[in-house]
Amino acid sequence: MKLSRTLTMTAIVVAAVGAGAGTAVAAPNTGFDPFNQPVSTNSPTAATLFPGNDAKQAAFDTMTNEINIGWNNGGLQSTLGGAATGIGIGCLSIFPNFIAGCIVGGAIGTGIGLGNGIMNGNPNAAPAVEKFFATP
Repeated sequence: MKLSRTLTMTAIVVAAVGAGAGTAVAAPNTGFDPFNQPVSTNSPTAATLFPGNDAKQAAFDTMTNEINIGWNNGGLQSTLGGAATGIGIGCLSIFPNFIAGCIVGGAIGTGIGLGNGIMNGNPNAAPAVEKFFATP
């Protein structure tokens, strides 16, 4: 009885998260933040992290802009799908300790879905991240 309730609830949660992620639609990137302020190309965070290093500053700005474009073009949907898949697989694969499996599976699935969503949403994001880490 407990097994059937656990599996049924897991299936319902995965289906609900998947349905929500499947019906969501990202708005196109308009160059504005949610508060309708223009997006700044000069990041104050990067200026404090890399003072006097203009090459690193430019690479950081490019990287964050490319990641933001990828996120806006499908990162959230893919993250939710990855989380639902990870939770489903984690809850079923580590059955004797399914709560830990759900947590670990959810975290791993979220990370994989996040990476896939950003890279699928903007193929220029990966080269921008690599350029940032390669810039001295």
